Amino acid sequence: MNLWPQAVLFDFDGVLVNSEPLHFAAFHEVLKAEGIDLTEQQYYRQLLGFDDRGGFQHVLAIHGRQPDPDTVRRLMSRKEHAMQQLIHDRKYQALPGVDQFVRALSRSYPLAICSGALRREIEMMLEGVNLRDCFPVIVSAEDVQVGKPDPRGYLLTLQQLSEYTGRTLSPDQCLVVEDAPSVIRSVRNVGFSVLAVATSHPLTELSEANWAVNALQGDEVRKLLPQLRLSA
Repeated sequence: MNLWPQAVLFDFDGVLVNSEPLHFAAFHEVLKAEGIDLTEQQYYRQLLGFDDRGGFQHVLAIHGRQPDPDTVRRLMSRKEHAMQQLIHDRKYQALPGVDQFVRALSRSYPLAICSGALRREIEMMLEGVNLRDCFPVIVSAEDVQVGKPDPRGYLLTLQQLSEYTGRTLSPDQCLVVEDAPSVIRSVRNVGFSVLAVATSHPLTELSEANWAVNALQGDEVRKLLPQLRLSA
């Protein structure tokens, strides 16, 4: 009988790295120039789970602005520039427990990232926290036509991880690690099991996940998922 899981798929922002404050700061800077004052509470309540395109489209729409493609592309370009500066200034770090947890998992499972962030942002921050070598597969915003919370990004990640490992993996064989309730709901609907992390939302809002923890601390995760092989 095959052991479960066969692979682990991670979200990035707010799961591996405390990069959500950077995204908020960049969104806030860009939108303020457009006369829109995005609050931190609005960002965490409304935009988590969106990629940049979806985030700007959502904010413009609720403020009665037409989210035409040219405007959205312009805002995305400015936000990318703002993010690059924040990353360059090292305004981020790995979340508590992540380094040891990811290293321990990587010795037993193939790992992948599925994120609504841009690939360059992901690569730079992974290098910054010395975890780039743990993730042979990364699916970013540029790789999908429809971003999160749609589950197609995770399905593409699974396909690429299958190609990397040389064996066909199905959603029910994999564990997804996420922090956004809307994404948790969508990936469970296509067959993934989900470990939620309460970094961006309280545990009470993560009830649709199979399991939920406050942080990716090995001891805390082991209590819920004793079958996970966390190699020293």
